[in-house]
Amino acid sequence: MDLDPICAELTYGLERLCAFLQDVDSIYDIVWARDPETGREVKYGDVRLTDEQQFSVYNFEAADVAIAWNHFELCEAECKKLIDHYAALSKDKSEGDGIAREKSRFPLLGAYDLCLKCSHYFNILDARGAISVTERVGVIARVRALAVGIAKAWMDQQYPADRSNDKRAKAGVTEEKGKLLPAR
Repeated sequence: MDLDPICAELTYGLERLCAFLQDVDSIYDIVWARDPETGREVKYGDVRLTDEQQFSVYNFEAADVAIAWNHFELCEAECKKLIDHYAALSKDKSEGDGIAREKSRFPLLGAYDLCLKCSHYFNILDARGAISVTERVGVIARVRALAVGIAKAWMDQQYPADRSNDKRAKAGVTEEKGKLLPAR
């Protein structure tokens, strides 16, 4: 889908932004909360350091590679199944509102969640060194294919072509040669 303006990803997490705003060198020194009566500060490290340490040990040392691959493949298969099912609904030209209703309530967010899980398992596998440099591109492409399929289905679900063009126009969506494009 062509976008105008082109999207940009902000790769700094909230923690890094807070560290910058609070002028601290470590995210663990960010003031998480301050007691209004005593002024006692609770730092990010007080709240999240143990979590970070334990997840790091799991992701880099303890995660079972075979099981992580299995989870990745199961999530990928379920996500593909949902995307394919939605695509089949979109091709159905039956009369009546049954298909439109089924499409409008179709669980694309479930597919999106599965795609995020694939991305998470990719990160675990990468951290465990289970993905070679040459294999990495292919696995990323698999996750990207899921994300693209979901994005296309989401646009169709939220702004179906057979609905009033008013909602589509307000969202900046136009169609040109069968493609969804932003309004110019």
